[in-house]
Amino acid sequence: MERNDVTTRRWYAEPETFIAVAALIVSISAVAVGLYEASLQRHHDRAEVWPHLEIQVFTKPTGGEIDLENSGIGPAIVQSVTVTADGKPMSTWAEVLRTLNGADPPASFANFSAVDHALRPGDRLALINMPVADQPREFWKSIARVGITVCYASVFEQHWVVESKQLGQGVAWREASQCPTQPGSSF
Repeated sequence: MERNDVTTRRWYAEPETFIAVAALIVSISAVAVGLYEASLQRHHDRAEVWPHLEIQVFTKPTGGEIDLENSGIGPAIVQSVTVTADGKPMSTWAEVLRTLNGADPPASFANFSAVDHALRPGDRLALINMPVADQPREFWKSIARVGITVCYASVFEQHWVVESKQLGQGVAWREASQCPTQPGSSF
């Protein structure tokens, strides 16, 4: 009895099997490259809208000012602001000035709420503008008693915190998983 070579060949030795395996490898490689490119594109898109808030303190002949400025390349959405004086949380700028001066401030200072406010790249928002008469005595020594923490997000819901534990003494940034709920304050 004679055996036919076709019937004795194993399935993995067939040319169609090699073609199918090669096609599978090429397909899996294409999917992997596509996923990698999508990941790179997401990172690029997030970098294109990266906000970077800075807390700044200015003095000028007309008075003092505490500002938030977006020096990044994307909009910053402010979600919470916490202000402390002597390490204690404050609820209004009037309370901050009262703590620093030991008396109620005149009503002539201007303040603005930053929460739920979006700052475009290059925008600056004056949190408080104090005429000379409203400034704390020994301004820089007094203002160092104030701390500000701002949590903000990008349009892709990435979150960061910028914090100055003592105004005029440096600022630190860090990423955050989310922003805390705004405490009952007018900042």
